[in-house]
Amino acid sequence: MMNTHYLFPGKLAAFKEETVISTLLGSCVAVAIFDPTTKIGGLNHYLLPEGLPEESQNSRYGSYAIPQLIEECVRLGANRSRMQAKIYGGGNVISVSQLGDGIGKRNIEIAEQLMREFNIPIIERNVAGENARTIKMNTSTFEVIHNSPRDTGSVDKPVDVSGFRPLSIAKNVKVLVVDDSATVRTLFTNIFTKSGLEVVGSAADPYQAREMILSKKPDVITLDIEMPKMSGVMFLEKLMKHHPIPVVMVSSLASTGEAALKSLELGAVEFVHKPSQFDPAVLKDLAAMLVDKVRAAASVNVLKRLKETPPVVEIKTTAPVKMNVRKAAELKVVVLGGNAGSADAVEKFVKNLAADTPPVVVACSTVANFATAFISKLKQGSKVTPILAKDGEFLRMGHVYFIPAEHHGKIQTGGTGPVLNIAKGTPVSSQLPSANVLFQSAALSYSKGVYAVLLGGFGADGVDGLIEVQKKGGATVVQHPDEAQFPYGPQKAIELGVADEILKAEMLAHHLMQYRNQNLY
Repeated sequence: MMNTHYLFPGKLAAFKEETVISTLLGSCVAVAIFDPTTKIGGLNHYLLPEGLPEESQNSRYGSYAIPQLIEECVRLGANRSRMQAKIYGGGNVISVSQLGDGIGKRNIEIAEQLMREFNIPIIERNVAGENARTIKMNTSTFEVIHNSPRDTGSVDKPVDVSGFRPLSIAKNVKVLVVDDSATVRTLFTNIFTKSGLEVVGSAADPYQAREMILSKKPDVITLDIEMPKMSGVMFLEKLMKHHPIPVVMVSSLASTGEAALKSLELGAVEFVHKPSQFDPAVLKDLAAMLVDKVRAAASVNVLKRLKETPPVVEIKTTAPVKMNVRKAAELKVVVLGGNAGSADAVEKFVKNLAADTPPVVVACSTVANFATAFISKLKQGSKVTPILAKDGEFLRMGHVYFIPAEHHGKIQTGGTGPVLNIAKGTPVSSQLPSANVLFQSAALSYSKGVYAVLLGGFGADGVDGLIEVQKKGGATVVQHPDEAQFPYGPQKAIELGVADEILKAEMLAHHLMQYRNQNLY
């Protein structure tokens, strides 16, 4: 069986043995190098054309990634005088306002310039255009399979990154509404029906719901937490044991934080607060959020999730981190974003943080709905202090600040350090709080001093914020899409080339601390 290797943004790889290297390009460029005599070949994937002199080890820049790839091929036995090159990518997929004028064009130009300087002939080009490309290179034959821009959908549409599962959102979804309130059952039925979802029934209690589940076979259930005869949490526990199905928990009670947390632990996909007062503005936001979460829930394999619930473990490793070496004073704040399905990853991250971690601010709409209970759980076994964020609060080392529900959080500069601005708002990128709002404010205030982490979630909230953080010189990290319940945000960031690192949740805190430590010494 032939070896395969997926190439993430900012990386390069070369092999003696026959290997198929695959990657996905937006505005990024990949240069393929090959020696036809030794059959040694390699590929890089760089994000930007040029970096600073002190960043000579950073292969996210073409001016460094191309010489590094050539040297790696030489190290394996290739002869520079025989080398040939192929160039791919450089699409115009990131707007001018995001990364400046013509980033794809400049990425192409640096590749062509360096090939002239190294006197390496370019025997194939597939560059520019408006869309993304997938690339597969055989290192022993120099065959490169690619889809041309005219065959590729825009990166604004779901794109399957090789090695990751496709970004598919269920369209024809059958929903069962379970709530003891007739008003809520009618309201939810109308919301779902108008949005194109099929409501197969509504039940006033778990006993009615049980019969409908067997007869109607819904794809998703919305389940109220507080109901007569049997609580929603108790019914959920029985349901997951005997008939696993995606469930979105719903409640208007302010005191249901622990119940909501328990629901997620039992296997519920998401939790939604239903407002106590149904005014038109609130209903509009609720409808959009509810429909999005139900559609997303329909794509979840609940049975697989129930089997994959590893405990939080402390990671101890000395694996080096290869990122930009910066001065310690520049690392001011850590920002973390995510939404649907990211509660477990947030817990792993926080519980593995060291006591002297720089201040962390979390924008996670799912966690925000039961922040008090979640914070109480995190305090058990954490070395840092998790707290609910307050407006005007100065950020302190060793503290993790959770932006509350129905609020946005921004980081501003203060006389003695970062200051929180917490204010009520409306959803941005369909999320409240929004990671985009948090990330962009941090980038504006602290530029290179920002370390941004985007976890899984439904939609692309946080991706625009990562673009701003990277543009300002900060560090950008995303959760590995393979382990995210909803990989949409991280996968979009990878497609756009704005993820410096792609890591699994249990490695995030370790990576942050290594990054911080290499800045200290």
